[in-house]
Parts: sequence; structure tokens; C-alpha cells
Amino acid sequence: MIGGSGLLGQHLMREGGSRGYRVHGTYSSEPVPDLSPLDLRDHGAIEEVFSRVRPGVVMIAAAMTSVDGCESSPKLAEQVNAIAPGEIAELSRVGGARVVHFSTDYVFDGRSETVVEESTPNPINVYGRSKLAGERNVLGEAPDALVVRTCANFGWNRLRGKENNVTWILNALRTRKTVPLFTDQRVSPSYVPHVARLAFDLLEKEESGVYHAATKGCLTRYEIGEAVCDTFGLPTSLLKASTLAEAGLLAPRPRTSCLVSKRLERFPNIPHPTFRETLGDMRRTE
Repeated sequence: MIGGSGLLGQHLMREGGSRGYRVHGTYSSEPVPDLSPLDLRDHGAIEEVFSRVRPGVVMIAAAMTSVDGCESSPKLAEQVNAIAPGEIAELSRVGGARVVHFSTDYVFDGRSETVVEESTPNPINVYGRSKLAGERNVLGEAPDALVVRTCANFGWNRLRGKENNVTWILNALRTRKTVPLFTDQRVSPSYVPHVARLAFDLLEKEESGVYHAATKGCLTRYEIGEAVCDTFGLPTSLLKASTLAEAGLLAPRPRTSCLVSKRLERFPNIPHPTFRETLGDMRRTE
């Protein structure tokens, strides 16, 4: 698991372990017990991990995810999000390992109400361009790879204190802080336990190509806050409507990046929950 300490990576490791896989994970900065350090800028270090672990499946959950950070450091974003995944896919192909690579809704420009797997990407920021290049590099080196796009990932982070869009809202409201939320950006949030289950289900079905993994529906950031309040019994009085322009963000953001999981319709046994259903699971598992 490349990026086993991240929000998605830790749930992928847990899901893999529950299915009987012998899991091995890496981290990039903050040390985590039982995980190995790995700098994705160091090709030799990547080769060393492959030589030592000899994986049968490689999941690439590590990425430079700070959208504004990518905008200000485009060369670093290219190395981590585009070049390294291609190198990992090449080593996986040579070693006979399957590849599962995770990408993002930000490969789209946000001009369409919803997008399916076959929609034409058109990223509008460095982060999106670097992740799209990563997708293409992975599939170029390993044509049978599985690429899973997610959107606004959320869930409980059991390893680190880093917040996501839902836990940030929860923590702020529980400490009586005002929560500014966009009314002009719409997303289909991805619940990381669901993404992890879906990724392994598709892997075990020997699927390949691009799949979307997001909850049903298309919500503004403000509507997400309202759903969080309703599910966790918190007042909406501290939610503050705001706009992307008011935030003064460095990188442009897609206005609508709601992923439709069209290809998953072939698998009725793979759950496809709504955002509120996944929030209910979060509350039950807190």
C-alpha cells in the first residue's frame, strides 16, 4: 500500500487485512508504527520497497493532495502525482503485480452537472493536470490497471489528526466555531470505507480501467454541512454560506465535480450509498 498512513490508505489496509491479504504500507512524512518510509521523489527507494516486499497487488493511495500546494509547486506535484505512479506501475508490471491507482474528480473542469467514467477530462489546475497525467502514466505502463476516481474523501482518520471535509465541520461545530461553506461548489463526497470495499471488490473481479467511487447525489458544500448537522444532532446556526471567490484560493476549483459511477451499474451486489447513509455509518462507528 503506497500511502498507507493517509485517510484512504489506512482504510484500504484495514479492508485488505480483513480479506486475508498480507498488507504492507508506506508513509511519506509522519512516522506510523509498522509502516515503512517512502519518498516518491526517490526512484531508488521505490525500487528497494518492491525488491523487499515483492507485492502481488500494489495500491497507490499516496498523492500530493493540497490543491493550492500543487499550484505553487508544480514540479513537485508532477513528480509525486504523475511520474512516481508511472514508475510504480512499471515496476508492478515487470514484477507481475496488479495495480490499483486512486485519482480525483479534479481531472474534470466542473462545467458539466455530472460526469461518468467515459467523460472527457479537462483539468483546470495543476493538481488536476498532475493527477490526470498519473492516470495516463499508470495505464500506459500497466494496461490492466484499475484506476479509481474519488471526490472530497471523508471518514474517520484513526492514525493521524488530519481533518477532512466532514470531520472539519464536526470538530468546528462541537467547539462552537463558525463554519464557512461554499454554496457555489457541488460535489459527490467519497466515503473512504466504501471506496476501500469497492476497490477490493473490483480487484477480485479482475476489473480494469477507470471507475468512479462516490456517493449518490450532488451536493453543495453548504448542503453537506446541513446533512452533518442533521445526522450528528448539531445546530445549523453556526453554518455560514460563502462562495469560492470569498475564500481567495490560489488555484481555480471546478464548480461542479459530481462523479457518476456508471460502470458500477453492472454490479448490483456492490453497494452504492447516498451521502446521508454513509454519514449514518460514521455516527455508528465513532
